[in-house]
Parts: sequence; structure tokens; C-alpha cells
Amino acid sequence: MSEEQEKPSAKKPEKSPMAMAGAGFEFVSSIALFVVGGYYLDDYMKTEPLWLLVGFFLGFIFAFYSLIKRAKENE
Repeated sequence: MSEEQEKPSAKKPEKSPMAMAGAGFEFVSSIALFVVGGYYLDDYMKTEPLWLLVGFFLGFIFAFYSLIKRAKENE
């Protein structure tokens, strides 16, 4: 008897709704985490909007980086 090895299909796996929801949650949570960190750092250092804004922009940059990385993995 000869067994033929099954080749994996060349089709791309379909993106499930849960995978897309996970990407959205990662995007929002990374921004929120940096903003909250900036808020508490502002409260501690008594520099009102400085670290909140820095946290927002760092979170935004990190969120887009992770989104682009995830998109390249799914190509």
C-alpha cells in the first residue's frame, strides 16, 4: 500500500471574526494603557498634560506597529 501525503492547501486561511476582534482589542488597549500610564505620571510629577499626550502618541505608534505586524503575518 502506498500512502500519499496530503499537501496543505495553497489557499490562505480565512480571517475569523474573533481574530479581527482581537486585533481591535489590542489596538484600543495599547493606546489606553499608555494614556493611563501618562495620566498617573502627570499626577505624580505635577506636569498636567505633558505625559498624557506623550503616552497617547506612544500608544498610537505602538498600536499601529502591532497592527501592521499582524497584517504582514496574515499576507
